[in-house]
Order: sequence, then C-alpha cells, then structure tokens
Amino acid sequence: MAMQRYGMAVRLKDEKRQYYIENHANVWPEILEELKKINVQNYSIFLKEDFMFGYLEYTGNDFDGDMGNMQQIPIVEKWTKLMIDCFNPFPNNEDNNSWVMMDEIFHLD
Repeated sequence: MAMQRYGMAVRLKDEKRQYYIENHANVWPEILEELKKINVQNYSIFLKEDFMFGYLEYTGNDFDGDMGNMQQIPIVEKWTKLMIDCFNPFPNNEDNNSWVMMDEIFHLD
C-alpha cells in the first residue's frame, strides 16, 4: 500500500508540559520499536503554547487495526496511560482526551 500521511492535534496541560517534553526527549526504546513494527515512520510532534500537532507516515494496510493492536501491548499501554494524563481535550472533542485526527486539505510533494 502507498504511504499515508496523518495529522493529529491535542492540547497539553500546562502543569504537565515539562514532564511531556522530557519523556519525549527520551522515548522508551520499546515504544519506538513497536511503532516501527506497525509501519509508522517520519513521526514528529510539534508544540506551540498548549497546542500540539503530530504528524506521521504509515505504510501498512490497516491503520486503525494496527493502532488498536499496538495499544494492547503492555509496555505501550503503560506509556499511553502516562502520556494521556498530560492532555486536555481538543476543543469540540470533549469526549476524547487524546489526539484527534485532522483532515488533510493541502499537500505539496
């Protein structure tokens, strides 16, 4: 399958800012390996004030399935629980306290 681009957004709790930044300066190696196993590449997270933007490229065949399966891995589940506590829901998505997917409206290759 061709590479797919994904953009996502979330808001960072001010009191968790340094914790989140420090953890992402030293992501657990097991987390990075699991992302690579499910064909995630070129993954970046950007921060401006409390707004975070994530970008990744996916080369697999079932993004939702791969992401769901990855969350069942104990070390990933542990990481996710620690990181999700750092987020405020994105505006108009109060029922979701994690990343929300964005629509791509422009791309220049």
